[in-house]
Amino acid sequence: MWIRFANGTLKHLTPENVGLKNDLYIFEENGVETDKVEVFFGEHIENDFARLSRRIREEAGRFSQMSGDEAGVLVRFVASQAVRTLGNKAAMSEQANGAPIDANTFVRVMVRQMKMLLDYWTQNLPTIRFSTPLPNIGETFITGDHPVMVQLINDNQIWEPISRPEQGITNLTDILQHPKHVFMVALSPYVCVFVVRGEPGEVHLPPTTLDLRDVREFNNLIRQQCDIFTLARDRSSLE
Repeated sequence: MWIRFANGTLKHLTPENVGLKNDLYIFEENGVETDKVEVFFGEHIENDFARLSRRIREEAGRFSQMSGDEAGVLVRFVASQAVRTLGNKAAMSEQANGAPIDANTFVRVMVRQMKMLLDYWTQNLPTIRFSTPLPNIGETFITGDHPVMVQLINDNQIWEPISRPEQGITNLTDILQHPKHVFMVALSPYVCVFVVRGEPGEVHLPPTTLDLRDVREFNNLIRQQCDIFTLARDRSSLE
Protein backbone atom coordinates (compact mmCIF):
# COMPACT_ATOMS: atom_id res chain seq x y z
CA MET A 1 0.00 0.00 0.00
CA TRP A 2 1.26 3.46 -0.91
CA ILE A 3 0.84 6.43 1.43
CA ARG A 4 1.12 10.12 0.61
CA PHE A 5 1.65 12.47 3.54
CA ALA A 6 0.46 16.08 3.58
CA ASN A 7 4.02 17.30 2.94
CA GLY A 8 4.13 15.33 -0.33
CA THR A 9 6.33 12.48 0.89
CA LEU A 10 5.50 9.09 -0.67
CA LYS A 11 6.17 5.80 1.13
CA HIS A 12 5.44 2.14 0.42
CA LEU A 13 4.12 0.51 3.63
CA THR A 14 2.07 -2.46 4.79
CA PRO A 15 -1.57 -1.78 5.78
CA GLU A 16 -0.71 -2.56 9.42
CA ASN A 17 1.83 0.28 9.50
CA VAL A 18 -0.06 2.97 7.62
CA GLY A 19 -1.40 5.16 10.41
CA LEU A 20 -2.18 5.15 14.09
CA LYS A 21 -3.74 7.59 16.54
CA ASN A 22 -3.63 6.43 20.14
CA ASP A 23 -6.59 6.98 22.45
CA LEU A 24 -8.64 9.03 19.95
CA TYR A 25 -11.92 7.84 21.51
CA ILE A 26 -10.77 7.61 25.15
CA PHE A 27 -12.81 9.95 27.33
CA GLU A 28 -13.52 10.42 31.01
CA GLU A 29 -16.70 9.21 32.67
CA ASN A 30 -17.16 10.12 36.32
CA GLY A 31 -13.48 11.03 36.43
CA VAL A 32 -12.32 7.66 35.06
CA GLU A 33 -10.97 7.04 31.55
CA THR A 34 -13.04 4.59 29.50
CA ASP A 35 -12.65 3.00 26.06
CA LYS A 36 -16.26 1.86 25.75
CA VAL A 37 -16.78 3.87 22.55
CA GLU A 38 -13.84 2.04 20.94
CA VAL A 39 -15.29 -1.26 22.18
CA PHE A 40 -18.65 -0.31 20.67
CA PHE A 41 -17.05 0.41 17.29
CA GLY A 42 -15.28 -2.94 17.37
CA GLU A 43 -18.21 -5.08 18.49
CA HIS A 44 -21.10 -3.45 16.62
CA ILE A 45 -19.56 -1.91 13.50
CA GLU A 46 -16.07 -3.09 12.56
CA ASN A 47 -16.49 -6.84 13.19
CA ASP A 48 -19.70 -7.04 11.16
CA PHE A 49 -18.33 -4.87 8.37
CA ALA A 50 -15.08 -6.86 8.15
CA ARG A 51 -16.98 -9.91 6.87
CA LEU A 52 -18.88 -7.87 4.27
CA SER A 53 -15.72 -5.97 3.30
CA ARG A 54 -13.83 -9.20 2.68
CA ARG A 55 -16.53 -10.36 0.27
CA ILE A 56 -16.62 -7.00 -1.52
CA ARG A 57 -12.83 -7.06 -2.00
CA GLU A 58 -12.82 -10.64 -3.24
CA GLU A 59 -15.78 -10.29 -5.61
CA ALA A 60 -14.98 -6.73 -6.80
CA GLY A 61 -16.91 -6.22 -10.06
CA ARG A 62 -18.76 -9.52 -9.48
CA PHE A 63 -20.28 -8.25 -6.23
CA SER A 64 -23.97 -8.59 -7.07
CA GLN A 65 -26.02 -9.50 -3.98
CA MET A 66 -26.46 -8.00 -0.54
CA SER A 67 -28.98 -8.94 2.14
CA GLY A 68 -31.03 -6.50 4.19
CA ASP A 69 -28.86 -7.21 7.23
CA GLU A 70 -25.72 -6.50 5.18
CA ALA A 71 -27.23 -3.21 4.01
CA GLY A 72 -27.71 -2.26 7.66
CA VAL A 73 -24.08 -3.19 8.41
CA LEU A 74 -22.92 -1.05 5.50
CA VAL A 75 -25.00 1.99 6.49
CA ARG A 76 -23.71 1.82 10.08
CA PHE A 77 -20.14 1.66 8.74
CA VAL A 78 -20.63 4.70 6.49
CA ALA A 79 -22.22 6.67 9.34
CA SER A 80 -19.30 5.88 11.65
CA GLN A 81 -16.65 6.63 9.03
CA ALA A 82 -18.23 10.01 8.33
CA VAL A 83 -17.81 11.24 11.92
CA ARG A 84 -15.07 9.27 13.72
CA THR A 85 -12.09 10.90 12.03
CA LEU A 86 -9.43 13.45 12.90
CA GLY A 87 -10.79 15.46 9.98
CA ASN A 88 -14.17 15.72 11.67
CA LYS A 89 -12.49 16.71 14.93
CA ALA A 90 -10.66 19.47 13.03
CA ALA A 91 -13.99 20.59 11.53
CA MET A 92 -15.49 20.81 15.02
CA SER A 93 -12.54 22.96 16.08
CA GLU A 94 -13.01 25.27 13.09
CA GLN A 95 -16.69 25.65 13.91
CA ALA A 96 -15.63 26.56 17.45
CA ASN A 97 -13.50 29.43 16.05
CA GLY A 98 -10.33 27.39 16.29
CA ALA A 99 -10.71 26.40 19.93
CA PRO A 100 -9.17 22.99 20.72
CA ILE A 101 -11.66 20.15 21.09
CA ASP A 102 -11.12 17.91 24.12
CA ALA A 103 -11.75 14.16 23.97
CA ASN A 104 -15.02 14.29 25.92
CA THR A 105 -16.48 16.92 23.56
CA PHE A 106 -15.29 15.08 20.46
CA VAL A 107 -16.76 11.76 21.57
CA ARG A 108 -20.06 13.33 22.68
CA VAL A 109 -20.56 15.20 19.40
CA MET A 110 -19.33 12.26 17.30
CA VAL A 111 -21.79 9.84 18.90
CA ARG A 112 -24.63 12.36 18.52
CA GLN A 113 -23.80 12.87 14.83
CA MET A 114 -23.63 9.14 14.14
CA LYS A 115 -26.97 8.59 15.88
CA MET A 116 -28.49 11.45 13.88
CA LEU A 117 -27.32 9.86 10.63
CA LEU A 118 -28.58 6.40 11.55
CA ASP A 119 -31.94 7.71 12.79
CA TYR A 120 -32.39 9.64 9.55
CA TRP A 121 -31.49 6.67 7.34
CA THR A 122 -33.75 4.39 9.39
CA GLN A 123 -36.72 6.72 8.92
CA ASN A 124 -35.82 7.62 5.31
CA LEU A 125 -34.36 4.46 3.80
CA PRO A 126 -31.62 5.60 1.41
CA THR A 127 -30.72 4.42 -2.02
CA ILE A 128 -27.45 2.47 -2.00
CA ARG A 129 -25.50 2.44 -5.24
CA PHE A 130 -22.17 0.79 -6.01
CA SER A 131 -19.66 1.81 -8.67
CA THR A 132 -16.41 0.36 -9.98
CA PRO A 133 -13.68 1.36 -12.44
CA LEU A 134 -13.61 -2.25 -13.69
CA PRO A 135 -13.04 -3.62 -16.27
CA ASN A 136 -10.75 -0.58 -16.72
CA ILE A 137 -7.83 -0.60 -14.30
CA GLY A 138 -6.14 2.65 -15.32
CA GLU A 139 -7.58 4.30 -12.18
CA THR A 140 -8.59 2.82 -8.83
CA PHE A 141 -10.21 4.43 -5.79
CA ILE A 142 -8.06 5.92 -3.04
CA THR A 143 -8.96 6.67 0.57
CA GLY A 144 -7.45 8.68 3.39
CA ASP A 145 -7.66 9.99 6.93
CA HIS A 146 -11.06 11.57 6.19
CA PRO A 147 -12.41 8.95 3.77
CA VAL A 148 -16.07 9.89 3.33
CA MET A 149 -16.96 12.42 0.64
CA VAL A 150 -20.29 14.23 1.11
CA GLN A 151 -21.82 16.15 -1.76
CA LEU A 152 -24.82 18.46 -1.82
CA ILE A 153 -26.24 18.54 -5.34
CA ASN A 154 -27.82 21.82 -6.41
CA ASP A 155 -29.99 21.70 -9.51
CA ASN A 156 -30.15 25.13 -11.11
CA GLN A 157 -32.99 26.27 -13.33
CA ILE A 158 -30.40 27.56 -15.79
CA TRP A 159 -28.28 24.76 -17.24
CA GLU A 160 -24.57 25.12 -16.61
CA PRO A 161 -22.14 23.11 -18.77
CA ILE A 162 -19.57 22.76 -15.96
CA SER A 163 -20.25 22.05 -12.30
CA ARG A 164 -17.51 23.29 -10.00
CA PRO A 165 -17.59 21.69 -6.53
CA GLU A 166 -17.03 24.05 -3.63
CA GLN A 167 -15.51 22.72 -0.43
CA GLY A 168 -16.73 23.82 2.96
CA ILE A 169 -17.98 22.80 6.39
CA THR A 170 -21.73 22.24 6.61
CA ASN A 171 -23.77 21.30 9.66
CA LEU A 172 -25.03 17.72 9.53
CA THR A 173 -28.61 18.89 10.02
CA ASP A 174 -28.33 21.08 6.91
CA ILE A 175 -26.90 18.16 4.93
CA LEU A 176 -29.74 15.82 5.87
CA GLN A 177 -32.35 18.48 5.09
CA HIS A 178 -30.84 19.16 1.68
CA PRO A 179 -33.10 17.76 -1.09
CA LYS A 180 -30.20 15.98 -2.84
CA HIS A 181 -27.16 14.69 -1.00
CA VAL A 182 -24.83 11.70 -1.24
CA PHE A 183 -22.30 10.10 1.10
CA MET A 184 -19.51 8.35 -0.83
CA VAL A 185 -16.75 6.07 0.46
CA ALA A 186 -14.34 3.69 -1.26
CA LEU A 187 -14.78 0.16 0.12
CA SER A 188 -11.87 -1.23 -1.88
CA PRO A 189 -9.68 -0.02 -4.76
CA TYR A 190 -12.36 -1.39 -7.09
CA VAL A 191 -15.67 -0.66 -5.34
CA CYS A 192 -17.17 2.62 -4.10
CA VAL A 193 -20.53 2.97 -2.37
CA PHE A 194 -22.95 5.91 -2.66
CA VAL A 195 -25.59 6.40 0.04
CA VAL A 196 -28.08 8.72 -1.62
CA ARG A 197 -31.11 10.67 -0.55
CA GLY A 198 -33.45 9.65 -3.32
CA GLU A 199 -35.34 6.52 -4.30
CA PRO A 200 -36.06 5.02 -0.86
CA GLY A 201 -34.86 1.63 0.19
CA GLU A 202 -33.28 0.41 -3.05
CA VAL A 203 -29.92 -1.34 -3.42
CA HIS A 204 -28.43 -1.18 -6.90
CA LEU A 205 -26.12 -4.07 -7.78
CA PRO A 206 -23.91 -5.15 -9.46
CA PRO A 207 -21.61 -2.10 -9.40
CA THR A 208 -21.90 0.17 -12.41
CA THR A 209 -18.75 1.07 -14.30
CA LEU A 210 -17.67 4.68 -13.74
CA ASP A 211 -15.90 6.72 -16.35
CA LEU A 212 -12.26 6.92 -15.27
CA ARG A 213 -12.53 10.71 -15.24
CA ASP A 214 -15.11 10.37 -12.47
CA VAL A 215 -12.81 8.05 -10.52
CA ARG A 216 -10.00 10.62 -10.82
CA GLU A 217 -12.37 13.39 -9.67
CA PHE A 218 -13.38 11.36 -6.61
CA ASN A 219 -9.72 10.73 -5.79
CA ASN A 220 -8.87 14.40 -6.22
CA LEU A 221 -11.61 15.44 -3.80
CA ILE A 222 -10.43 12.88 -1.24
CA ARG A 223 -6.86 14.18 -1.53
CA GLN A 224 -8.01 17.76 -1.01
CA GLN A 225 -9.91 17.05 2.21
CA CYS A 226 -7.28 14.85 3.91
CA ASP A 227 -5.18 16.65 6.52
CA ILE A 228 -2.61 13.90 7.02
CA PHE A 229 -2.43 11.26 4.30
CA THR A 230 -4.08 9.44 1.42
CA LEU A 231 -3.76 5.76 0.56
CA ALA A 232 -3.65 3.83 -2.69
CA ARG A 233 -2.60 0.52 -4.19
CA ASP A 234 -0.13 2.17 -6.56
CA ARG A 235 2.17 5.21 -6.48
CA SER A 236 0.74 6.83 -9.61
CA SER A 237 -2.70 7.30 -7.97
CA LEU A 238 -1.13 9.61 -5.38
CA GLU A 239 0.81 11.86 -7.76
